[in-house]
Amino acid sequence: MKSLAFLTSFYNLNATLSIRKNFLKHFSKNFKKIYIIDTDQLIFFPKFARISYGEKKKIEKTNQKIPSNVDLIKPRNTKEFMEFAKKNKLLVINNFTKSFFPLKIFFLLKKLKIPQIRIDNLGAIGMNAHIKIINPIRLLNYHLFQNLFKKIITPLLMLLGLIPRIDIHFHSKKKELTQAKKSFFRGFLLKHRLLFAKEYKIVNSKSYDSLLENKTKIEKNYIVHLDAEMNGRHEIETRGRLKTEDVKAHYYHLRVFLNKLSKDFNKPVVVCVHPNIKRRDVNQLRKSGLLKGFKIAQHQTTYYIYKSFIVTSFDTSAVSDAAILKKNMIGLWSKYMDINQIKHSELFPKAIGYLRINLENFKYDKKELNKTLKKNTSKYNNYINNYHCHKKNTLGINEVILTIKKRYKCK
Repeated sequence: MKSLAFLTSFYNLNATLSIRKNFLKHFSKNFKKIYIIDTDQLIFFPKFARISYGEKKKIEKTNQKIPSNVDLIKPRNTKEFMEFAKKNKLLVINNFTKSFFPLKIFFLLKKLKIPQIRIDNLGAIGMNAHIKIINPIRLLNYHLFQNLFKKIITPLLMLLGLIPRIDIHFHSKKKELTQAKKSFFRGFLLKHRLLFAKEYKIVNSKSYDSLLENKTKIEKNYIVHLDAEMNGRHEIETRGRLKTEDVKAHYYHLRVFLNKLSKDFNKPVVVCVHPNIKRRDVNQLRKSGLLKGFKIAQHQTTYYIYKSFIVTSFDTSAVSDAAILKKNMIGLWSKYMDINQIKHSELFPKAIGYLRINLENFKYDKKELNKTLKKNTSKYNNYINNYHCHKKNTLGINEVILTIKKRYKCK
């Protein structure tokens, strides 16, 4: 009998636990023990990796509740991990990337002959970043240690059998799998089980599962804004830090726009911030006055989307919940955002079919805007069918659990 081990970085553990809350709830009910194992000391050159990612030494304390049969394991080195793995027959749930630094983990799994699966049922859409040369180390990290390894070196090592493939990749991106099958080269690799995973299994997304299990009353009480960090870790990684005056100008126009929506539709504004943002940074955002007059919430995004009348956002996969609920949505961008953020802000409005506007100059007639927003909700079905709902009234997470029990006999 195998034990489940979820391998992930603990640097953003609170965000991981928040995003994977539904996963942990279901798995803890179906398996005797689940280990969440820190990968931060299992990678190549941990100290250099932290510098290249711009990570701070201090790691935030865990503030998310976890089931009693879920244990957090933090090996200090690869030796401790190997000793733990040898004592426990593991099935690894891979939650790390194909970039250079985590490549060491693949070698460890091969040496220990540990099978691995991946659960990617968030329905997110990926997009390349536009890099501005500011910091040579971060530039090197992005182009060499991340992109080159993700796209070429790691897949080649898998093709040559030097590192192990994923046994099963559970995901909800039907459109991307269909496109891969139509591609001559990728279709050949997929047919002969030569891609990143030996098998790709389509399941319903986390957002669709949440709808099926929903116990929250769906209402239209708020204007809910899903905010994006202007100087977050990934933003700084690609272009350096934005000027303070640009950040202030961006938020000034955002406040004006949200206040107008609030006044016109007689709804209070709630701003939801990403679970990746550290608690100290959220507190700093509250004190800064950049979002003065608005309630700021973290780890409650899904709840407030269920209570929303209009959802506004820059770029986040959290809009998937709003799409499935057929909520009114407005995509935003400002001239103070960098090219990377502006390009990314186009992604979900285009994929889902909702309005995207420049928030500094947008003027509207209330009746016409309301009419447009309602009309756009009829366009959401294509996105839902391609990225979220593949079997109606079926929990995707249950399909994952049944497959694991059948294939691996996990306890």
